[in-house]
Amino acid sequence: MLLREFKELVDNNEKSISTNDLTEVSRFLNIDIKNGASRVKVAEKFYKNIRGSLNLKVEKSKRGITKVNFKKLQTELIYRHVLYGDDPTKYLRVLKVINDSCRRDFKLFKDFNNKKAWGEAIINAKNYNYFSPNTHTILFNDIRKDFPKEYDIASSNKKLIEKGCDIAIEKSEFKINDGLEKVVQELDEKVKIYGGISLAKSIFNSFIKNKVYSKRFERYFITRTSSGLSFNQKPQIPFGYLLNLAIKYPTENNKLKNRQKHLNEIVDLATIITNAVYGVQHYSIWESIFQTGDTIIKFAIDIALWDSIFTIPQCRPKTAQKITSEIFKFVDDTVFEKHFNVSKEHFNCIIQTIDKTANKNGPTIIYFSTIVKELKTLEKTVILDVLNLLSHQSKTNSDYLLPSDYTKIDFFLKPLIKQGNTKFLLIDKTWSSSNYFEAIATKLRESDKNLDGKIGMQLEVLLQNTLSKNNISFSTGEYCIDGIDGECDLLLESKDAIILIEFKKKVLTRKSKSGIDINILLDLSESLLSAQIQAGRTEIYLKEKGQIELTTRGGKKELISLNDRQIERVALTQLEFGGFQDRIVVKNFLSALLTHSFGTYSKEKPIINKFDKLNELQKKWIEQYDILLKLDEHFVKNPFFNCWFMSLPQLLEIVNLSNDNNSFYELFRKNKHVTMNTLDWYREFDTATKMIYKNNSN
Repeated sequence: MLLREFKELVDNNEKSISTNDLTEVSRFLNIDIKNGASRVKVAEKFYKNIRGSLNLKVEKSKRGITKVNFKKLQTELIYRHVLYGDDPTKYLRVLKVINDSCRRDFKLFKDFNNKKAWGEAIINAKNYNYFSPNTHTILFNDIRKDFPKEYDIASSNKKLIEKGCDIAIEKSEFKINDGLEKVVQELDEKVKIYGGISLAKSIFNSFIKNKVYSKRFERYFITRTSSGLSFNQKPQIPFGYLLNLAIKYPTENNKLKNRQKHLNEIVDLATIITNAVYGVQHYSIWESIFQTGDTIIKFAIDIALWDSIFTIPQCRPKTAQKITSEIFKFVDDTVFEKHFNVSKEHFNCIIQTIDKTANKNGPTIIYFSTIVKELKTLEKTVILDVLNLLSHQSKTNSDYLLPSDYTKIDFFLKPLIKQGNTKFLLIDKTWSSSNYFEAIATKLRESDKNLDGKIGMQLEVLLQNTLSKNNISFSTGEYCIDGIDGECDLLLESKDAIILIEFKKKVLTRKSKSGIDINILLDLSESLLSAQIQAGRTEIYLKEKGQIELTTRGGKKELISLNDRQIERVALTQLEFGGFQDRIVVKNFLSALLTHSFGTYSKEKPIINKFDKLNELQKKWIEQYDILLKLDEHFVKNPFFNCWFMSLPQLLEIVNLSNDNNSFYELFRKNKHVTMNTLDWYREFDTATKMIYKNNSN
């Protein structure tokens, strides 16, 4: 056990100085003080001594302690302090000095078996703390201030123990051996008693009250709240988790006594469960910035689970309707009517009427009679058939209990929940809007196995048409350079930049949203990485040749010249990838692919084949990186600063605010140099463009 070994080393090695006088300590460290003593030089010497003692040069034959595992000692000390009352202060002070001294270019610590080296390092750390007692001060009664995230996770686990869970600490992490299912069932039962509609109303009302809803984007800004003062944070309410539980029980219980008390118990219990079991909430603004290849997998899992726990899939209703109506234009009218017993035009009219009838926020009961009154020219039976087709006929999310059960979520398949023969529930317009698309696609896939490929083509057409309507010109087509064929999905030019957009229809799967690392890696490789490599190939040719000739599907040729302009590369997806589409996250993931390779223990042939493809993509990624290093002297400073990962709805928000290519690029780059660390593109774009939006509105 690493912690036990570390504590023994700390207990067996004491400081070797008895004064904190600057001159005396300088002499002790053999620092030249002819020109005066310096506290900075003393600190640097202590730190240098620690690095010299502990640094294990990376060799295949040597095994040491990774920085990740070493930092876990700090976490375990906090866990044991909260659970058992242990006093960790002297160990934490030593850890703080060692971690601080070994930040730069430090990959492996020597093994704890090397007692001489560790003894020297610990003595230097204790000497430093004696010399500078206020630098790494830790108070027993105020430990949470220094370690709020670890403290809160431990406190949540302690509450689960009090509720009967059997929890142990293994390898510096909590392991729940037994009892969690009982606690989760208790939460599920409380939601059932309270009523899912009642719970949803309470949550959406709180969004309005707390000004979480953005009228501009018609969505809820449920974002990470990390800040520079991490001790001000506290466990967030898991709204996504609660709402996915709520739609299991689409009822109201207005007769329940002590409703507020019951609601508080639901929120508190859900918060304890999610914080204890997953602990994925960011407390510090630095958590998303300082990631390496060693930490990227855990970081990616945390992003996926945070999105599943705390927020919900969202889309502006009108954008969702536009995508739904435009995408299926390629489907023949007779084929559509055969599947849906109604024309596409009338089907879209029914969707628009539902949207018009619904409340702006939260649950709405959609009555068949209301839709009939609005659409008097349509046959009643046709309207009812469509409402039924758009509705879950039985229980929704019936097997869902924990956020990691995301594979058991089926709400996304249809927007409505049937409540009676002529009564249907729309839980929320923004949350449900994307489900219309899936309801149609699911039905059409029954007779067309190639549907998704056709949808991908239509998405490109939709974007091109929207660009044209906003006076934004573009190029698209194939090219052949030095005998190598390539394709450019979309190329936009402004006076300052060339924007390369590559479309990938790959979605973030439910397995990824459940936090399964294999699927997260594969989903990101088939969307972000694949598209960036495709755009990277075009960027390289532009920088090598200074120009590129595209041939459109109609045979028209168009020459694009670089002219010393900036190149931006966009990997574009149909649906949102949540926090993964943050620019810092993109940079961390793409950087990790340069230094670390990823494999799988799976014996399933399809997964093995996908990882083989990932490894091939990674080789191409590294090759492109090496080429760009030679082509662009500025590339090495910030190699992926021009790489973006966006969704179609996000890009459409920019397009709809633009009136030509130059204004598009100015809006596009608004988020480029600033981050609020919310990992929410909409909120950050809102902040960056608020003044422009107000002027346009006026």
